[in-house]
Amino acid sequence: MNPQGASGSAVWLPWTHSCFVCGQDNPHGLRLKSRVEGGRVVLDYTARASDLGYRHMIHGGIVMTLLDEVMTWAAILDARQACVAAEITVRLRKPVRVGQALRVEGEAAGGRPRLRLARGRILDANGEELAAGQGKYVPMPADLAGLCAKDFVKAEGTMDPRSLFGQ
Repeated sequence: MNPQGASGSAVWLPWTHSCFVCGQDNPHGLRLKSRVEGGRVVLDYTARASDLGYRHMIHGGIVMTLLDEVMTWAAILDARQACVAAEITVRLRKPVRVGQALRVEGEAAGGRPRLRLARGRILDANGEELAAGQGKYVPMPADLAGLCAKDFVKAEGTMDPRSLFGQ
């Protein structure tokens, strides 16, 4: 996985209309945009009050969701086809707090054609690791991948989703 621009700059990944993480039209979603930078999938996020679990601590499910997003994209780029999570393991190392600026990174970690491995981490503004995860990803059935490809927003400056989803 290394879809970088000619100068080594970041390449923006496509986003969808409906996804909880990247969906631009999802009224309850995070509306995040991911990019490939230095061979890793990266997104930036500032934790919101609506992400709370316990008072002043972000819910672990939100942490896992952020990691799943970058790891899924890492698996997709590695496999060159749509993939979905089969298993995810997350280690919560330190609390993530409201207002905290986060860098979420994911990368391919090997595997086979029918099972891709990925790992991810969440860093604070100082580069300290707050959470880490690993996941197993499998190819999405072709009929569902076709439907997913239709949900992508066509935006200038992003990677063409048709090259990733065989459309």
